[in-house]
Amino acid sequence: MSKSYVYPPPEDHARDVLCVQFGSVPCRIPAYMVQMFNLPVDLCGIDWGQVYLPEVLELNPIHSVPFLIAYDDEGNKTGVNGSASIVSYLIEKFRDLIPDTFFPKDLLKQAKISEKVNYISDVVYRATMYQYVYPLMGLMTECQYDLCKRDFALDQVEGWASKNAGDFFEGEAVSLADIHMYSLFLGNSCTSDDKFKGKLPWRHCDVLDKYPATKKLIEAVGAIEAVKTLNDVSLQAGDIMIPSANQFATSGAGGFCSTTWPGNARKFKQEGDMLHPNAVMMGNGKDVYDMPRTVE
Repeated sequence: MSKSYVYPPPEDHARDVLCVQFGSVPCRIPAYMVQMFNLPVDLCGIDWGQVYLPEVLELNPIHSVPFLIAYDDEGNKTGVNGSASIVSYLIEKFRDLIPDTFFPKDLLKQAKISEKVNYISDVVYRATMYQYVYPLMGLMTECQYDLCKRDFALDQVEGWASKNAGDFFEGEAVSLADIHMYSLFLGNSCTSDDKFKGKLPWRHCDVLDKYPATKKLIEAVGAIEAVKTLNDVSLQAGDIMIPSANQFATSGAGGFCSTTWPGNARKFKQEGDMLHPNAVMMGNGKDVYDMPRTVE
């Protein structure tokens, strides 16, 4: 049975310790897996001050989360950084505990799940949360190339979600791709509070009804008991507080999200649907002028 605590791990830690911040989209993916499949992996909340401790940097020099600490029989530690790397490790190590419907053993079926996972965690992530949440936190400004893919990317996800009669991408059983899409929407929900309404160029919550199959998928993942449980997990030790996923989302990323667009962000005109950048090369030249353009 896994345990939850704030860094550092106690003496009776598990062989595998997953260090996370529940407000993070990629952190939630392996954390949901631990909760959903009762994996023998501890959940260790860690704040940014601790990420830069020398002992942590030795294990996790990339200094991002999530990262996993794997202990051997002698107590030696190996650090593994990154959601995708950790997910692969958990699937291979605990294959007997993870349903084939979640991540199939069949290579072709596996590839079709990975296709969705990689697209959501890369293109959809960068075309939505990178554009409309991160700038409000002062983390980065927009990238026009990514921004232009927004509507195309969401349409692609809707197409996948509508192919089957069930609630999920692959039918009636939740897969790794489904929790990726759910976690991303929860990340984009940092601006769902009414105080952001009408003040931002785009919010995922405002357009979700345009994508009914995706909405059904997101609601179905959110209704899974293990997901609901993890979303409410918060951890505290002394002055260190690791907010739950729900706390982080409903508080505007813990209060980090401004309701005004930062003055140093590159702003692009966003009239009508976004045009996929590849369409410019295949078009007649006029399409270039329909692309989002920098506002002077």
